[in-house]
This record gives sequence, structure tokens and C-alpha cells, in this order.
Amino acid sequence: MYNPYDFYFKKAKKEWYKARSAFKLQEIQDKFWLITKNTRSVLDIGCAPWSWLQYTIGQLKKFWVQQYQVIGFDLKKVELNFPGLSTYVQDITEQEKVYSILSQHQLSQFDFIQSDIAPNTIGLKDIDAMRSIDLLEQTYWIYDELLRDDGAFVIKIFMWPGFDEFVAKIKKRFWAKTIKLFKPQSCRANSKETYIVRVSPQK
Repeated sequence: MYNPYDFYFKKAKKEWYKARSAFKLQEIQDKFWLITKNTRSVLDIGCAPWSWLQYTIGQLKKFWVQQYQVIGFDLKKVELNFPGLSTYVQDITEQEKVYSILSQHQLSQFDFIQSDIAPNTIGLKDIDAMRSIDLLEQTYWIYDELLRDDGAFVIKIFMWPGFDEFVAKIKKRFWAKTIKLFKPQSCRANSKETYIVRVSPQK
């Protein structure tokens, strides 16, 4: 039975996270260690409601990373003040505008890219599945062009039609042995979401 005020909702409130989704990234980090002492640049696409930004910056501070840049993009305004963080209201499918913003920060590639982005759903499985895969395809260029060769990423994906094809595309572009699939326990039991994880090939 769906319970919006479950254990992870209450845990997020207790630990001052904006949303329960922080614990999904925490589980992924605990298992794969995507954020390390060498992480200097992070891109978060679909960064609202910014709980992933909270967690990631907390990890950077944990590793005593002194100089880092974290960039967040979303269609919604995100107001979060942390040193080294810049957020923008920007459609990430508009490549030229994204590149223009990154050039202002003298960034061309990232050590780590995180995405908990999802389309607006309407409750019709076939249409929602199409929207989900279409969004992934539209944002594929981010990983293809903006990730360092030794970089890591985590992408939310729904196990709907098109799932296998997109995972195969990711494995073909990046070394297949570095690609993992992982569903955190903090995901709701009936959710079709899971995550594509790319660990650094240097590990």
C-alpha cells in the first residue's frame, strides 16, 4: 500500500534533506563510490527539489575537497546556497545554451554527472514510457559529450519499453564492464525506477 509518509520520508525530514530521494543516491554512493576525493566537477540535471545536490556537496566536504564546482540545471528554479554551487533554470536539451553557461564557469567536461530526472507522467503506461525514454534520448548527449573519459555517472531510468535498448546504447558508448544496474532499497517497492551507474574505469 502506497504511503507518502513512510520511513524514508520521515528520515529525510529528520536529517534535513529536501526529499527522500537523497537516500537513493546515498545507497548508490555507498555501493559504488562515485564521488571521491578526486571529484572536482559535478553536473546535476533535473536538480529540483535539490536533495541530490545536498547529499553530493556533503560528500565533497566529507572528502575535504577544497576547490569544486557543482552545476545544476532544471526547468524549475532552485534556491540553494552552497559555496561552489551554481544552479540555472535551463532546458538541458538546448545544447548551445548549456555550453554557453558551462563556458562561463570554464567547464567543458565533468568528473561526475548525476540525474534523477523524470518526465511529467499522466498515468497512461504506454505514453509515460514513451516520454521517459524520449527524455533519456534527448539528454544522452550530456553523458556522451560532457563526461570525462575516467568520469562516473548515475542516471534514473524506468523499466518500461525501451529500457533494454537504452541500456545497450550506454554500454556500447562506455566500456560495458563499467556499467551497472542498481535499484536502491529506498525506491518505493512498486516503482519501476532503477539506476544506470557508470563507475570510473580507473577503479
